[in-house]
Amino acid sequence: MSSSEYYFELSANGEQTSFEMVDGVSTEPALKHALLPGDHPFKYRLPSLPKSDRIILKKGKAQPGSRIMEWFGRPNEDNVAPEKSRVILCLKDSSGKPLMEWTLHNAYPMSHHTQKVDSKLPSTVIDDLEVGYSFYTFSKR
Repeated sequence: MSSSEYYFELSANGEQTSFEMVDGVSTEPALKHALLPGDHPFKYRLPSLPKSDRIILKKGKAQPGSRIMEWFGRPNEDNVAPEKSRVILCLKDSSGKPLMEWTLHNAYPMSHHTQKVDSKLPSTVIDDLEVGYSFYTFSKR
């Protein structure tokens, strides 16, 4: 990976892959406005499930035969829903210490873009992976 102070690690299908950037994650609960029944002018802000239903992981590398890349590479024939899995996304510092963790429930592959594998390089460069999910849980480490 790069010499950044932080990186993201995606754990799925029994393996981990590191990425430099992620779009679509949050540490804040989504808030919705609710007006309770009755004759009063008060609106309440209540926590709800996050509005985003996908994340995009950018600038990563995968080893040859990666199970994560196989999961993304399976053809979607006859409009069959993709295989869903529990996926863990972890923010780590440069020493590998976990700082925050998102567990994506019912996660599924949406799209991916990789660079052609150079026979001199032992890994595949991942431009981006897009992962959909039903909801996530969040914890600080």
